[in-house]
Amino acid sequence: MPTTALDRGCTVLVPAETSGPQRTEDLIAMLESKKDEDKIEAMKIIIKGIIHGEDLSRLLMPIIKFCTQSPNHTLKKLLLIYWEILDMYGSDGKLRPEMILVCEGMKKNLVHPNEYVRGSTLRFLCKLSEAQILQSLIPSITSNLEHRNSYVRKNAVLAVYHIQKKFPTLIPDAADLIEKILENEVDSAARRNAFLMLFHTNEQKAMAHLYANLDQLNSFGESFQLVALELIRKVSRTKAFAEVKSQYLRCIYALTECPSNPVAYEAANTLISLSSAPVAVRRAISAYTRLLGAESDSSVKLIILGRLRQLRRRHQTVLSDMVMDILKTLTTPNNDIRKKTLDLCMRLLSPRNVQNVVGVLKKELVKTDSPGHDDGKEYRKILVESLHKCAVKFPEVVPDVVHLLMNYIGDENTAGAKDVILFVRHIVEEYPKLRGSILSRLLENFDEIRSSDVFRVALWILGEYAEDGKTLESTLETVRDLVGPLPIVANIEEKEDEEGLENGDVKISEAKSKRGEQKTKVLADGTYASQSIAPTVDEKESGEEEIKLRALLLSGDSFLAACLASSVTKMVLRYCSIRKLGSKASNFQIARGLLLLSSLLRIGEKANKKNQLDRDSRQRVLTCIQALLHPEMVQVAFLKKCRESFHSMLQTVKKIDTKDDKEDIDNLKSVDDVITIRQLCPEKELYDVNSEQVDVKKAVGVDNPTLDINSKLSRVYQLTGFADSVYAEAYLTVLDYDILLDILVHNQTNESLQNLTVELNTSGDLKISDRIQEHTIAPHESKTINVSIKVSSTESGVIFGNIVYSTAKGVDKKIVVLNSIHMDIMDYIHPAECTDTEFRSMWAEFEWENKVSVNTDFKDLTAYLNHIVKITNMKCLTPDVEQYSECGFLAANLYACSIFGEDALLNLSVEQHKTGKITGYVRIRSKTQGVALSLGDKITSNQRKDTKPSAAAADKK
Repeated sequence: MPTTALDRGCTVLVPAETSGPQRTEDLIAMLESKKDEDKIEAMKIIIKGIIHGEDLSRLLMPIIKFCTQSPNHTLKKLLLIYWEILDMYGSDGKLRPEMILVCEGMKKNLVHPNEYVRGSTLRFLCKLSEAQILQSLIPSITSNLEHRNSYVRKNAVLAVYHIQKKFPTLIPDAADLIEKILENEVDSAARRNAFLMLFHTNEQKAMAHLYANLDQLNSFGESFQLVALELIRKVSRTKAFAEVKSQYLRCIYALTECPSNPVAYEAANTLISLSSAPVAVRRAISAYTRLLGAESDSSVKLIILGRLRQLRRRHQTVLSDMVMDILKTLTTPNNDIRKKTLDLCMRLLSPRNVQNVVGVLKKELVKTDSPGHDDGKEYRKILVESLHKCAVKFPEVVPDVVHLLMNYIGDENTAGAKDVILFVRHIVEEYPKLRGSILSRLLENFDEIRSSDVFRVALWILGEYAEDGKTLESTLETVRDLVGPLPIVANIEEKEDEEGLENGDVKISEAKSKRGEQKTKVLADGTYASQSIAPTVDEKESGEEEIKLRALLLSGDSFLAACLASSVTKMVLRYCSIRKLGSKASNFQIARGLLLLSSLLRIGEKANKKNQLDRDSRQRVLTCIQALLHPEMVQVAFLKKCRESFHSMLQTVKKIDTKDDKEDIDNLKSVDDVITIRQLCPEKELYDVNSEQVDVKKAVGVDNPTLDINSKLSRVYQLTGFADSVYAEAYLTVLDYDILLDILVHNQTNESLQNLTVELNTSGDLKISDRIQEHTIAPHESKTINVSIKVSSTESGVIFGNIVYSTAKGVDKKIVVLNSIHMDIMDYIHPAECTDTEFRSMWAEFEWENKVSVNTDFKDLTAYLNHIVKITNMKCLTPDVEQYSECGFLAANLYACSIFGEDALLNLSVEQHKTGKITGYVRIRSKTQGVALSLGDKITSNQRKDTKPSAAAADKK
């Protein structure tokens, strides 16, 4: 028996604002008014007051007396809302006697000549849960099943359905009545409601009706077809269905081509669940691909793509044959959909379709050059990554792909150009036969490169794979041309070095030339004034180095200078190994290489001290100079070890990709798990299994085996002390965007606590969505109070408040302060994956950073990393971190994503001293300040080892 507003279900959403008189006498006066407008305003105020917990039971009789007889339709509608939220039971737990008058009013409404009044009253009866009231209304409800108006009939069917569902004994012949109505019904909505009732109350009658009308199912309307498909899926495991399965399959085949997109999607799902034959699967996938092109909603497209990805586990071959139809989704201007489409197609590649897929991707890549593509840069990057995957999996397409992508190494989009050059680096190593053509094409486009990142990789490729004498000579000459005349200094410094600047007059004239020419000018009032004319700069000369390698070096790019020195050193050493050390040609190349490297050391020495090379880069250049001075000692390290390291890295990447390809395989079962064999199951279990209900349980967390008793107890928070008059504790459940608090309140006194309520407040992005009702608790009794709290972001919040109550003896209210509950950010963060490029891009974009110093008693680097991964609930993106344990240092990247779509990045950089102590920093970056600060606090408070297990072990000993 419901006793409070919270315990009763209510389908009415009313705004919280209240207006008008609040006194009972004023409301009664408004109800007694002869104007319907005053009555309507009074009813609105009463409804809002009851929802907000006010006791307005005195107004029941005035409402029955002055409002139930009114013919106004708005007032009748408000009365239905009032009956829904009204507590129909008295303090003794019995039905109020006034409800007899309410029943008489409802009987009149059920025979009212206006169809809207009848239909709305029948709709209200679907929400009523009082059998004593419904029992007297049964004849009037059933009489409306044959009303001439379809609106009344469909609501009458719904009323019968809900009454039969709640109280099966009130209408024992409900199924027979509905079956009779269903045979003659012509309205689609009423037919759907009637069939829905048979579906849930008598499956045999529903299946019999459906089987008899299979040929007409295409004309029954969308709503009826959806319910019919749901029924077919539910009974598909029964023995009776197996005998007529072929007839249903023919009907479902036809529904896959239905003009209604929801029906076609559900028909495809039903077809997949009923049959695994290639013909059926192909038909279902055809429906999915048609919906991808027909639907304009991006969310629907993502759902269909997710469904196709699930089908790939069991129907890889069929999906591979239809990959071209899936690629038609690339016409969608949404890059998220394009990315998921290409990700799915890359998993469906086979020798039969790879050429066609590459052809489509090449056409799409060319389209991105047109000015009509607003997001062409990002889309081009996605296409380059997909072509890279195609080339890696199928070497026969490499020649067509690599030469096309070489045109984009000078792209303005740095990320896209870098992906291209990284792809070229991979291909050069894996396919030696293509090295010559790739290097020649790279040299042709070398002067078009705009990015320092691309320049570094391109220089590394040239230094590592230019192997014959002619290629080495042309490569060195191309690099020197791009570097420009030596030494590498600005134009002003070159002029100063050439002229010498021996006397002061020259210096003065040079200074004047820098300031510009002075010219005397006569003003309008006859006075004289001097005017300075700025010196002109040759546009050709100023723009000549805008995109050249020389301009990047002069800007102080130390890393690029170090890469240039290393690449030139490799090429010179390889040239010497071909022409033999000591020869004239070898000595000439060594001399020119030393001149270039020594010029790199002079960058920024005069014009701008800020553009000088950093200490590490200078040391790298000096090492290269020493290598050229003693080439016989370092040839193995420069020419062999570097390539071996790169080859080892590629093998590691292949292992990671292979591991990612197996992610869709079902989890392996333990050797002692029970194996369910359908042929050996009892007949009842064999045919009564409803997989959809099992999936629903898993979705809401009811069937979660990992939620053991310890994890449940960790979510119980003690709010008051054992010595307080009221003991309270809360069980907290986090459901993504909602927090559910089950507060158990126990009266520890010998007297009743009246008007007890829990007053809660929140800080952060938490908001209490319900108004907590007042309760009366008897001595030594308990009461559970449910509170729902909305969450809008990942930032940590605090829930605090107090319990307020009064006793029968005391007049003043008493207050018990509650302990605060601190929300854990780990409830909202889940491990996620991203590529290294995406990680670097987000790291540069995010502005909030939290730097935490490492202070731990861990003695092993890998163990400390695993501990950080555990306490932050993030995923480590750095592969094979175990191999760094012996190096004495470790750097790893971690990534996680919140349920609100917020990204959290973490970089761990630590080193281990000879004493075993680990030092370093943990840097956290995020778009929002709360995520960065919360993760930092979590690491600071938990980065040391947990001492509880050791203490327990000591007690055991």
